[in-house]
Amino acid sequence: MPLPLHRTKILCTFGPAINSKDKIKLLLKAGASAFRLNMSHGAHEIHADSVRLIREVENEVQIPIPIIADIQGPKLRVGDLPNDGKVSLVNGTEVFFADEKIWEKRGKPDTIIPVRYPTIASDVKKKDVILFDDGLLKVIVLETDGEVIKTIVENGGLLKSRKGLNLPNVPYSDSILTEKDKRDIVFAIQQQADFIALSFVRNAADIHEARKFMQDNNGGDIWIIAKIEKPEAVDNLDEIIESADAIMVARGDLGVEMSAAEVPIVQKQIISKCNRRAKPVITATQMLESMIQNPRPTRAEASDVANAVFDGTDCVMLSAETSVGAYPVETVSYMRTICTEAEKEFVARYTQSGFMSEQDSILSKLPDTYADAIAGAISRVSREMYLDGIVTMSMSGKAAAYISSHRLTTPIIAVSENPRSVRRMQLMWGVQALPFPMQESTDQAIENVKELIVRRNYLEKNSTVVITVGRPLSKRPRTNMLCIEVL
Repeated sequence: MPLPLHRTKILCTFGPAINSKDKIKLLLKAGASAFRLNMSHGAHEIHADSVRLIREVENEVQIPIPIIADIQGPKLRVGDLPNDGKVSLVNGTEVFFADEKIWEKRGKPDTIIPVRYPTIASDVKKKDVILFDDGLLKVIVLETDGEVIKTIVENGGLLKSRKGLNLPNVPYSDSILTEKDKRDIVFAIQQQADFIALSFVRNAADIHEARKFMQDNNGGDIWIIAKIEKPEAVDNLDEIIESADAIMVARGDLGVEMSAAEVPIVQKQIISKCNRRAKPVITATQMLESMIQNPRPTRAEASDVANAVFDGTDCVMLSAETSVGAYPVETVSYMRTICTEAEKEFVARYTQSGFMSEQDSILSKLPDTYADAIAGAISRVSREMYLDGIVTMSMSGKAAAYISSHRLTTPIIAVSENPRSVRRMQLMWGVQALPFPMQESTDQAIENVKELIVRRNYLEKNSTVVITVGRPLSKRPRTNMLCIEVL
């Protein structure tokens, strides 16, 4: 029988709760698609062991498994506070802050709270807002002398060491890559990660900087996921989508730095723009958070996941639910069930008109390339005649991304001789990817891929498929041909 088609993909964060081959296999069986390494936590040795386990399972089950290395970025935090590591912020009182190096230079006075942000005193100005602990604490800048900031407390509470710090609408002037980030990226390249996710991206220049560093360290072929979690990134969304290979709607910090009421609207805008430009998009943060401790999700969480599917997301992400949660397998199973039910409505909605006609037509939004023209032709063919499957031979995976972006009801099977391309295509909506050694002959390659699909139970014999390929195959050209075949 054909294998089940998982259209919306599920990205699981790796951690102690799933740190075994048996748990990884159970997650895959429950509907997981990919794994995320959170480089903000854990030593390289721990992450290397995680990669080893995932790759061993991949070889045993013969299913490509993408790995995403999520880089911490310039995460701003409170420094190590003296005494008991906490200080009470009282509404209406004046409080002073400085970078911890300035604080140390001044003798670590109790009158100044240290923060880990070298340029904070020059970046902020009068009336700017500073938030702590996911926005629970709030101070307003009164003045700055370039070293120390004078503020007044608006929303007080207990501030603890190393809590997060956010500055809504304050441009961060330093590099997107910290020294830790550079070490983590080199490690991820050495471990042959399939994606690197960049945190706190502000503009296209940040992506270019990271790509240059990756190229200089033999990682130029790894795809970059830009995490949208700052208002500045939302303002520069078009150029970020154009420059990145994929996008993540990182709703955690985004919901701190802008109104929570705005986040659902921004989520829809990001996903829609990514769909139009054929860029895979991941929706992340607090999707089934209650299942960290509970065996079932809330109704609101189920609606949140379903709405991300209705929006057109390629992938939904789990964080602490799978890394440290009490019910990681059950969480994935519930998420898969929610996605499958939502996909039925999503697919039914666009069966007649086509998803991209609803999105104002992808062909009017994308650059003029062979791949997007072929994808548009496939979309029309699939609506005008019955097809059991779409097969695309792709070296880089971009052809599969173009086809996936049309959100067709027909299963998409993507093959490539590049193992990294195979894995990254597994993160795309509606795509099942397979490794396939390309032949010199285009005709022979078509026959061999037809045989492979039947042998691996992706489709049954006598199924009708449309196949895309670059011709002549020996020169590895961009996709420029499609043909209709019977398996």
